[in-house]
Amino acid sequence: MNTAQKAEQARRANQAEHYNAAQAKAAAAGPMHLVTFWTNVCRKLAKDALEGGDPAVANGLAAHLNDFYRAHTQ
Repeated sequence: MNTAQKAEQARRANQAEHYNAAQAKAAAAGPMHLVTFWTNVCRKLAKDALEGGDPAVANGLAAHLNDFYRAHTQ
């Protein structure tokens, strides 16, 4: 494994540790905090993909949220 790969592996491990801790904290605070946590994570993924020129993540998230809304308002 070269230096760049090791750095990327360390970055991903740090990010996973951060997200796991944030998710646990949100879960302990209650259901709406957990909803907010996941909403923010998904929005960040969509934003990053859009900035990278890929609208598929944002489009998929929007479609999923639309389906979720329709399924829970009927």
